[in-house]
Amino acid sequence: MELFGIALSVPVALAASMLYCFFLDRVVLKFERPRQWLLFTSYVVLGLFAAELVMLESLGVMRSSSILGPSFFYFAHLTLFFLGVPSFANFLLLNQRRRVAVGWYAAAALCTVFAFFLVLLQYSVSESLYGIE
Repeated sequence: MELFGIALSVPVALAASMLYCFFLDRVVLKFERPRQWLLFTSYVVLGLFAAELVMLESLGVMRSSSILGPSFFYFAHLTLFFLGVPSFANFLLLNQRRRVAVGWYAAAALCTVFAFFLVLLQYSVSESLYGIE
């Protein structure tokens, strides 16, 4: 059943990423203040996600959970899981200092790959914490 959920997450992530990236490209890029705010929060979320990856790789899931507390660790992990893809899209499309222009369709494809990685990470963390059901 998990394999079915993983397989269905890809087309759902593609559709959601396409809608969000199109919205960013056509609406948000026209306004300076929301663009700056979204870009700043995206840096924070992506930085926290990078810190989580470092912690998971160096300490493991169980030790990271015991250090931060089980409920806080899982809450923070789920928050980063849900905010990760929009933050990555914001980083790709709203960053004006990028050297290569990324169209919204290319950003949607990259976000879909990132979402697939996040789903696999979520399953791995859940199985480590709660076991295989």
